[in-house]
Amino acid sequence: MRNRYLELCESRVKVRVKGHNVQRYLKRIIQDKIHIIRIIPISIREVELLLDYQEYLKLMEYKSIYEVKLLRYYGTKRWGKELKNNSILFSFMVVGLILILLFSRVISQVEVIHQDSSIRSYLLDELKKYGIKRYSFKKSYDSLEKIEDKILSDNKDKLEWIEIIEYGTKYTVRVETRKLNEDKEVYQLQHIVSRKNAVISRIEAIQGEKVKFVNDYVKKGDIVISGNITLPDNTSVVTMAKGRVYGEVWYQVTLHYPYVYQESKLTGNSKTVYAIYFFNKRYGLFNFSKYRTFESKKDVLFSFNLLDIQFVREKQYETLVRDEIYTDSMVEVKAREYVKKKLMRDNPYIRKILEMRVLDKNSDSKGVFFKIFTKVEEDIGEVLPITDNDLLEEKERS
Repeated sequence: MRNRYLELCESRVKVRVKGHNVQRYLKRIIQDKIHIIRIIPISIREVELLLDYQEYLKLMEYKSIYEVKLLRYYGTKRWGKELKNNSILFSFMVVGLILILLFSRVISQVEVIHQDSSIRSYLLDELKKYGIKRYSFKKSYDSLEKIEDKILSDNKDKLEWIEIIEYGTKYTVRVETRKLNEDKEVYQLQHIVSRKNAVISRIEAIQGEKVKFVNDYVKKGDIVISGNITLPDNTSVVTMAKGRVYGEVWYQVTLHYPYVYQESKLTGNSKTVYAIYFFNKRYGLFNFSKYRTFESKKDVLFSFNLLDIQFVREKQYETLVRDEIYTDSMVEVKAREYVKKKLMRDNPYIRKILEMRVLDKNSDSKGVFFKIFTKVEEDIGEVLPITDNDLLEEKERS
């Protein structure tokens, strides 16, 4: 049996033969070795024939009084005729496809995600230096990685991390700024005051007069080291108070910690694969040695938004996923460790954890809810400038 798909590609025609005795006509052309693929009787005087195009040319050279009418082309011959008859339409289709391919490689929007408008504006200007801007051509995956590394290298004091993500024709840039200890403004005349409510645990006075002492409770804004110094002769001078103040501060943290903890770590192995995304479903191509778990970063090579199709190149980073199951006692230990790390990470003023106590806990099928009291030692001192009005008021009081 001949392959039907191959038949569709062959050049064939269907003709209608009309005359007094069609059967006699068929016998004659068969005797002349004109090969007929199919005979379709219509009536005593009419018949339809399916034959190859070359056989059709032989048939047309055959002298006969019978009427032979071409009905239809099949296969490549038909495609050629359709293309010729609809050349203008096909030309527009080709031009349209080229435009779609072209526009799919052009950046339509660049968005920087960050709360600080100055950071967003600065990064947009930096990206323009490397050709990442609206209406420019998209970059390859490797080029984007090099641009990320270059921007981080040139802005070590400002940026901690940057990632350029491609969504169709849009680039989304995610960034984290580096947290640095900002230089405190220095005043010629100043006090050291408490930054929050606390019980003083230590005072390291370098210059100025201590007006609060260890174990004193202070409220936010209370002066601890004063810039007003009283001399032995009961006269006073105003100077720049210097020093550090530490206090005990209390926090109450509520959290839910799960019984099952999953940790994912990169193994260091990576590879490049290709895939097709069709209506949010991924179909990998030629990926015979698959990673069991991985993180990926994709570079869209071609996208057709109308049909939601993307052909992408992915950089896959193999991961090792580890699951841990905890008992109730282990969950409490892990919850305490988590609270300690979170407080120390989120609050740079905390120097050490003094006490941690579980006030309440309730469990469910997935984990345990904790209410944890924490006492910490924290740097609570901050500068308060002494203004001209303060000096005038002090002079009037004296």
